[in-house]
Order: sequence, then C-alpha cells, then structure tokens
Amino acid sequence: MAPPDEEANGLGNGLIGVNFHTDVEDVNETQTLLPGSTSNSEDDELDVQVVDRNNGVSNFGTIMHIIKGNLGTGVLAMPVAFSNAGILFGTVMLAVLGVICVHCMHILVKCSHYLCRKTGRDHLDYADVAEQSVHFLPSSTPKKEKAARKTVNVFLLITQYGFCCVYVLFIAKNVMLVVEKCVTHVPAVFTIQMYEIILVLFLIPLVFIKNIKHLAPFSLVANVASVVGLGIILADILFVEKFNKISRLPLMEDWSKIPLYFGTAIYAFEGIGVVLPVENKMREPQAFPSMFGVLNLSMTIVCVLYITVGFYGYIEYGADCQDSITLNLEHWYGTSVQVLFSLCIYVSYALQFYVPMTIIGPTLAQSRIARRIGPNALDYLVRVVLVLVTFGIAAAVNEYLDLLIALIGSVASAALAIIFPPLLEIMTFWPDRKERKYFWIMFTKDIVIMLFGVLCFLSGTAVAVMQLVQRFRGE
Repeated sequence: MAPPDEEANGLGNGLIGVNFHTDVEDVNETQTLLPGSTSNSEDDELDVQVVDRNNGVSNFGTIMHIIKGNLGTGVLAMPVAFSNAGILFGTVMLAVLGVICVHCMHILVKCSHYLCRKTGRDHLDYADVAEQSVHFLPSSTPKKEKAARKTVNVFLLITQYGFCCVYVLFIAKNVMLVVEKCVTHVPAVFTIQMYEIILVLFLIPLVFIKNIKHLAPFSLVANVASVVGLGIILADILFVEKFNKISRLPLMEDWSKIPLYFGTAIYAFEGIGVVLPVENKMREPQAFPSMFGVLNLSMTIVCVLYITVGFYGYIEYGADCQDSITLNLEHWYGTSVQVLFSLCIYVSYALQFYVPMTIIGPTLAQSRIARRIGPNALDYLVRVVLVLVTFGIAAAVNEYLDLLIALIGSVASAALAIIFPPLLEIMTFWPDRKERKYFWIMFTKDIVIMLFGVLCFLSGTAVAVMQLVQRFRGE
C-alpha cells in the first residue's frame, strides 16, 4: 500500500480530478497535532481553532476542491432524474435537498470542531467523528466505538465501490455508442457485457498503480477534458430556444417515480467525504463554515450547476432523457463528449478505488493469507478480485445505468450524506444536553432529517430493485 500521505484528497464522486499534492489531509489519517482551544460560550462548537497553516490551502483552492469532490457522473444524470420528478418538483426539491445536504456538511464540521476540543486533537475525519461521538456517551464501550467507526467505513466502502460499478457501466455504454456511430457493421457479439469485459482488461493494470501520484499527469488531462466536455454539454442545452417545450413537460411525475429521483439526486450530492479533509488543511479555516464562507459558496455553485443541467437537459430531451446526458448528444461534438468523459471516468476509477484500499489494506496485511502468500501478492489478488466484482455488478445490472445510480445513491449515499450527520450531532452533544438551551430543538430537527434520509433509503432502494426486476422481465 502507498503511504497515507499519498492518498487522494476526497471521497466524493467527482470526475473533475483530484489534487495529487499533499495539500489536503489524508481521508483516513489520524495524526495528532496541536490541541484545539476551548471556549465557555454556548456556541463554542462553532469556533474554529487556528494552528500554523501558513502552507495550507487558500480559500479559492478549497472551493475548487469541494466543487471537484461533488461534480461527477451524478451531474450527468440530472436530466433523467428530472424525468422521474417533473420540471417543477425536480427543480424545487433539488434546491431543498441541496440545503439539507449542505446543512449536514455543516453538522459534520461542527461535531468535528467540538470533539477536537474534547480530545485535544487538531482534526478528525468522518470515521473519527463517529468513534469519538460514541466515546463520550455514558454507555460507551470500546466495542461500541469501534462499531461506529466500522459502520462509517463500511458505507464509505460501499459508496466508493458503488461509484466504480457505475463507472464500468458508464464507460461501456458511452464507448458502445461511439463504436456504433463510427463502425458501419458491429458484430452482434459486442453486447454491453462484451465492452465491459474489454474494459476490465484495461482497469486491472490501472488499479495496480499503488502510488496515486503516478496518475497525476493523466488526472491533469482528465481535468481539462472534463471541463471541455461539460462546457459542450452546457452550450448544447442552454443556447437553444427552450421555452416552447416546457408546456409539454409535467410539473410533477407520478409518486412511484419520485424515489428514483431522490436516489439519483443524493448520489450526485455525495461529496460529504471531502468536507473534513479539505477543511483540515485550510490556511484560513475560520472562513469555511461562515454564512458567506467557503462551504456555502462552493455548494451554491454545485447546486446551481445541478439544477441548470437537470432543468435545461430535461427541457431539451424530455421523456427521451438517457441515463447520462452524454448519451443524448448527437453530431460530432456528441461523440467527442462521449470519448472525453469515458477517458475522465477511466482515470477516476483508479482514484475511487484507491481510498477503500487504504481502509482494508491494514486488515489484509495482518491476515493469515498474507502470511502465507505475502502481503504484496495478496494486495494484488484483492485488487483483481474487486475489479471483477465491480464488473460483475455492472454486468448484472445490464444497461440500466439510471437504476444503478439510484440504487447506490439510496443505499450508501443517503446514509453518509443525510442519515449519519444528524445522528452524530445528537450523540456528540447528548452528554451536555442539560447545559444546552436549544438541545431539544436541535434534537427534533435532527430526527426529522434522519427520518427523511431513512425514507429515501428505503423507498429508493425498494423502487430501484423492483424496477430492475421489472425491466429484466420485460414488463
């Protein structure tokens, strides 16, 4: 395994690159630095302890990191998400969902600051916050603390490998479309699964790269390609007369489709994993959580872009919206976008694959199999098996990329982005609830958010699975 300081800086589904320099803290690093300051004020958890960060990331750089951590295959699926919600409901609820997700990011930051002061540590990551929030509960035990950490890490693993499954199907569908455009007669054997098999042959050597810095040149090219591709998409859906098409679109779709909308939208907002890593290495961390600070500004940009792509993409293509808007594009520039994003996602596969390997790596190194065949041999073997697993899931889903995205968003992203943060806030401040004037208001608010997240989790998962079964049956 590569050392921790070489890890990617984010856990989001961002396809617009990852900074390979060590200017953003490792997601799993638990290095202890200077203890945080204390405060006697009622809202002392909002105060940000400042240490020597002269070499830290600027505010602008942090904004770029957060935007990159949130922009991924999810933004390309926004039009099909709107087709499951309706033009009005999709627009309004995407803004509401953005407010909820950003609020949950603030919750995570607030809990991290509060627990840093209680533990004397400079920073905590997502799993650390879960572990320490349980640690200070009256009924806490080491077993419960480890269970909290493992739960967060398990959902991180599911999310990351879920992204990899989506990436396999995304690349295969886009490459398949490009081939069909460019080749007159394509043999019948070249099904979507055949393209996925060929792709696996290129993915295995890619994930053998253990030092993520070696991907830096490819990432730079992917960053440029993704920006160009997104620019072409925006030009295609924005600079054409749309308003005569709006009247043909429903304001709200049938309730049976709404869970798929939320699953896809939550998948797109899965950038909560990058929040603590980038905040921990800011030069001016006090600018991060404020009303007009870095987090709110960057997420406002993300939300506006999501709504723009979803709204105008749905108006342009209506009921014909494909699983990814790249599949709707025609002419030569459509083919260019499909090629560009296929290359971007190919590089992103390695980035998403890297972080989970650092989570399971220590466990693998200490296993009995590692002692028999050697830790390096086991590491490579596990990488091959995991790539084959992502292929197997993508192949099993067939060509239904939209349902796979909704399923991943409902199962894993809903937990990390909406359910866990309010739960952690309740546990973090539970020991001091009698001294906190507005604790029960906060408690009620957190319960409401969690119930909304659980509803999205259950309904989105159920509907996505039922839709998959129905499509396989040809209903």
